[in-house]
Amino acid sequence: MNIQCRPATLKKVSSARKEIGETLKKRGVGDHLSNKIQLCFAEAAANLVNHASPQPTFIDVALECQNESWLLHLSDDGQSWNPTLPNRVQTLDTFEEKEGGRGLALIQSLTDDMEYTKRTTFGTNRLTLKWIIQQITTKPTVLIVEDDDSQRRLYSAYLSEHYRIFEAENGEKALAFLLHHPVDLVISDIRMPGMDGLSLKKALHKHTNTLLTPFIFLTFSDNPETRNNALGLGIDDYMVKPVAKMSLMQSVQRVLNRSDQIYRQLTNKINQRITNALTPSLPRSSHGWELAVASRNTGIGGGDLVLYRDTPDFLMLNVADVMGHDVAAKFFSYAYGGYLRGLMYQVEKEDDPCATLLNRLSDCALEDNLLSQVILTCSSIALFNNGHMQIASAGHPAPIKVSANDVQTLDIGGILPGVLYGAEYEVLSLDVKEGERIAIYTDGLFEAAEDNAARQKLTDKVMEALQQTLALPLHEATEAVMQSFEHYGERHKDDATLILLQIAPQEKI
Repeated sequence: MNIQCRPATLKKVSSARKEIGETLKKRGVGDHLSNKIQLCFAEAAANLVNHASPQPTFIDVALECQNESWLLHLSDDGQSWNPTLPNRVQTLDTFEEKEGGRGLALIQSLTDDMEYTKRTTFGTNRLTLKWIIQQITTKPTVLIVEDDDSQRRLYSAYLSEHYRIFEAENGEKALAFLLHHPVDLVISDIRMPGMDGLSLKKALHKHTNTLLTPFIFLTFSDNPETRNNALGLGIDDYMVKPVAKMSLMQSVQRVLNRSDQIYRQLTNKINQRITNALTPSLPRSSHGWELAVASRNTGIGGGDLVLYRDTPDFLMLNVADVMGHDVAAKFFSYAYGGYLRGLMYQVEKEDDPCATLLNRLSDCALEDNLLSQVILTCSSIALFNNGHMQIASAGHPAPIKVSANDVQTLDIGGILPGVLYGAEYEVLSLDVKEGERIAIYTDGLFEAAEDNAARQKLTDKVMEALQQTLALPLHEATEAVMQSFEHYGERHKDDATLILLQIAPQEKI
């Protein structure tokens, strides 16, 4: 696929990003990889448009799949910049400093490899970003445990076309295999020398990772005692030899389907419990401030996270947005919540609690094997008495200040958590007056729309609603703004959270 951004403008970059996303979707690329490719393209291209001197007149984009990798090529005629230099991220060059740290370090963290060719007098700069395609087997795995070699080979032949088959000739070898290699189904003979099938099944009950593994017994001996012993172990099917191919295949498919149903039901219950745990809530007032929060959850993973802690000197408020649209992303939201709660108790005595918290969160996200697997943004706010507040941001959308005459985006930004060791965050301090409000939100509030035109309309309407509801009580205003979001946005595309803050009228203090 080839795309031309001529002239090189942010509008052209935005439309090119959409084309890249549509192309990857048609090629069956998963959302996780597609989001990485789109985000890196947008960062690199916007970087050139906003900060290159001289600015490029064009950016040509080529996307190709080659040697089990996706390659994204960007060619331009602007200022040369080499993001592959070893010291580029550590020194935070002028490109990166100007865009709040999201640029080069983010691109390096989200790609598997990159190459750069500096333009000659009449040539172009060329940046190539690379993502290796992970080869994932889609066949369910089945372990066949049978001491008779011919019977074992026969069952393997029956099933090998549709399943990935492993074999074990007795219970001991099967148990050793299963403790280190999880499978989707075990098919086992009952009568075997050494550890028989019944003993194997009992042994699997002692290990958490094999306790619920689906299990089918095969046997020549169909007597009531053997059958009752087998069924008492919670097996999924019991088949009497000789076993026909069609009967075995039907049994395997039925058992796997049932296992999948149970898994999905369990996943849905866990998903709902995590969703309920992540539902944001805030005190109505604290330290002379009034607060209100409203959120809309897609129900498909990810998660906006709102946490607070009331200290003697200030109320700390943290808003995070974990990128992703599956149950795993929602789990990561829950995991990050645990980190944030702990960090909020460590920064109470710091001069700059918000910046310190984000610095420690970033280092945790970089060092932790679990949390480093996802991208998140975070905004940390401290609310003091007399309308004073401090804000620090780690890649999170900038807050909005609303007054009777203006709706203004505050100038605060910072690098995403988990991109650089020892990341430092600036703090914006301001004093809010009566009649003014501060809006803290996640990006779904403005980006949950189909295309650029729809996003612009959504942005205009939400900003308009923020100002038009200034005279309403805080909770009514918050819900009214969210209703505007629901009317002009597409809430199924992303979670959206809005928090409104204002100082309490003097008579209520």
